[in-house]
Amino acid sequence: MDFGFGQVRAAAATDIGLRRAVNEDSVLEAGTVFAVADGMGGHEAGDLASRLGIETLNEIAAGSGGTGEIPHDLPRARDVLAVVTAADARIRKATGARGGTTLCALALVRVEEDGGAWPGEPAGPPVTAQLPAVPPSAHAPRLPLPAVGEARYLGSTLESGDADPGAGHRADPEPTTDVLPRAKAGAVPAAPKGSAAMTIAGTSAKVTPIPGADGGVPGGMTGDHVRLMLLNVGDSRGYRLRDGVLTQLTRDHSAVQELIDGGIISEAEARIHPQRNLITRALGAGGNSVPDTQFHLPRPGDRYLLCTDGLTGEVEHAAMEEILARTPDRTEAVGRLIDAALASGGRDNISVVIIDIEGPGA
Repeated sequence: MDFGFGQVRAAAATDIGLRRAVNEDSVLEAGTVFAVADGMGGHEAGDLASRLGIETLNEIAAGSGGTGEIPHDLPRARDVLAVVTAADARIRKATGARGGTTLCALALVRVEEDGGAWPGEPAGPPVTAQLPAVPPSAHAPRLPLPAVGEARYLGSTLESGDADPGAGHRADPEPTTDVLPRAKAGAVPAAPKGSAAMTIAGTSAKVTPIPGADGGVPGGMTGDHVRLMLLNVGDSRGYRLRDGVLTQLTRDHSAVQELIDGGIISEAEARIHPQRNLITRALGAGGNSVPDTQFHLPRPGDRYLLCTDGLTGEVEHAAMEEILARTPDRTEAVGRLIDAALASGGRDNISVVIIDIEGPGA
């Protein structure tokens, strides 16, 4: 289906790396919902936590109920936040709060006429076929949704000017992976033909059309009613490549990030800090699982990257930018990113999702 604006095309992969016995990462490429999750708590609890997080998020993928209608099945922003809350509860129940997971997700969502708010009861019939039951949360903030292009950071790392600084609260740190020496720009291994297929586990590539700003679409919805919703919990990250420049859109929920924000240590010092393996927010563990949330307009030419710290702990920002900017084929780009992390040591599981926003006829 083509709605005039263009399409969303994506590729995803996860790799066990060179040092781990099991892969505790999980990825989601469900057409309208994309995510990476990095499990914590050992090979049983961590794997289960990340898998439950991804499986729960998949329940709001458009067309999951079998209708295949887009954008009729696109969730509201509050639907996305509801399933994140549900994932947190399911992980806690399944692991006895012994396991947790990070999450970074990008979802196509419909914009409500009143701008919406989270969380809240649906004003009408649910958009999706089956939304999971969501237990009430005493810590869930009730705030206006942030404007397009503006991030809403909750908890202990609020930006100046953000509303309601008491909405979130600091959780006990939970262990995640070490941050180790990383691959640098100019030292990225060449991408021989076919290398992606040899080194990637679980690769997928799908195409999802999205509505455009011009012309009518089914149900009277236009591109003005669709946004890209980016959310994160923990230290899995979301980036955007625009006009060849890679920008980190998410902020890590980690002990060292708080020290950086406070001006106590530098980015370089963070990489060797003794608390570099501690995160301050996770699904299923600790006291705070509220995601940072932001919305973006689908702009043709933009490329989004979601990844776990198995990539960012090994590959420097400039090297990731170089690969993403110089590798138009998204599946090949996924392979090159994973190859770079492996060449730099591959000390952790590595998960990557690339989402391209393309114009009509692309």
